[in-house]
Order: sequence, then structure tokens, then C-alpha cells
Amino acid sequence: MLSAFLYILLGVFDALAAVILVLKLYMLPVREYRRKILFYAIGIALFSFLMREVIGLPKLDLPLQYLLMVIFFRFGLGIKTHLAAFSAGSGLTAYINLQLFVFLFANFFGVAEPGVINDTSGSSIYVIQLSSIIIAYFISFVMGKYNFGFSFIIQPPHDFLRAENYLSSLNKLLILGALISAATIFITLYMLYSSNTIGLLSISLLTFGLSYFFSERGDYEGARSAIKVHRNGNKKS
Repeated sequence: MLSAFLYILLGVFDALAAVILVLKLYMLPVREYRRKILFYAIGIALFSFLMREVIGLPKLDLPLQYLLMVIFFRFGLGIKTHLAAFSAGSGLTAYINLQLFVFLFANFFGVAEPGVINDTSGSSIYVIQLSSIIIAYFISFVMGKYNFGFSFIIQPPHDFLRAENYLSSLNKLLILGALISAATIFITLYMLYSSNTIGLLSISLLTFGLSYFFSERGDYEGARSAIKVHRNGNKKS
């Protein structure tokens, strides 16, 4: 009973850390949606416990969590689907990298054995999870305080009545980035359960690097569009 309670409690803080990291990474509001985010985190923690401990399908937990985050961003926060998929994939990949670095650090100092990465409870898992959560909150706080992050995703809720050009150069990059992130999340399952930590970290870092490049491109395209609109406005006046 105690281990189940700790699993769900840490799961709530873990889900909160992941969502807040994603939102801060793309300079999206957190405080305005705090209740929705909290309800989502509780739901994800219960879902994860159900998948791993009750149903016994831990391999489906991470991919389904990604899908549920996309759905939450789309219908809970009002972010367009391709932007929700891209930001969720980028943020989750960043969080996976953070957890892997914490695991490698803990393994180097003998706090965690290599096989512990597949466990769901135990002191080593709790140390890794708590450390990852605290670091993610700290990174999110720093990004929010100093306005770090990418700004090409406009503040939700988005206008779903306006037609979206999915063939634009930016949207094609974002859709590609979302597909790569989704594929990476599925690939991590094989490497995770084969304890291939270095391979997992390598592909996860590569994916996040691509997402970072696409995000930089998004900021560039957004700034260029804003300048173009400003210039056209000045010409008309």
C-alpha cells in the first residue's frame, strides 16, 4: 500500500514537472491553467500506476503518456494539434534526457545499479525520480524568470476557425519533428528494457537536438513574419 501511494504521489509530481518543462520551454502560460494541469497530472499518475502495476503493460505507458499529453494540450489548453504534438515530443524528450543523465550520475557513484532503470519502486528509483523532478522544476523556474525558451507558439487558446497552411516550410518542419519525437519515444521502449542506456541517451539527445533546431527555425520564421506584417502595415498607412 505504501509503495503504491509513493508511486502515485511521485507520479503526480513527475507529470507536473514534465508538463511545466514543456510549457516553459515554449514560453506558454502555466499559472492560468494550473488547475487543469494539476488534474491532468493526477490522471496521468493514476493511469501510469494502472498500466504498470495493475494491468501489467509497462511498455505501453510512455507512448500512451505522450499521446495523452498531446490530447491534453489540444483540448485542455487549446493548442493546435501539430504544435501540441511537436512541443510535447520535444519536452518529453528533454525530460527523458534529464532522467537518463541523473541515472548515469547515480550509477557512477554507486547509488543505482544498471538494471534499476526498469524498476518502478525502491530507494534508487525514488532518488532518481526525485532528483529529476527537482532539477526539472529548477530549470523551468530559471526559464520562466529569465524568459528563456522559444516563442513561435502563440498563447493558447488558438484560433481553430482560421485555416492552417500545413504545407508551409515551418509547419512541415514541426510535423517532421513531432514524428521523429514520437518514433524516438517508441524506440526508447526497446532500449529501455534491454538496459541500453548509452544508446537510449544517444538517440534521445539527437532527437532533442533536432527539435531544438526546428524550434530555433520556428522563432526565426515567427520573427520574419512579424516584421513582414509590420512593414506591410507601414506601407498601407
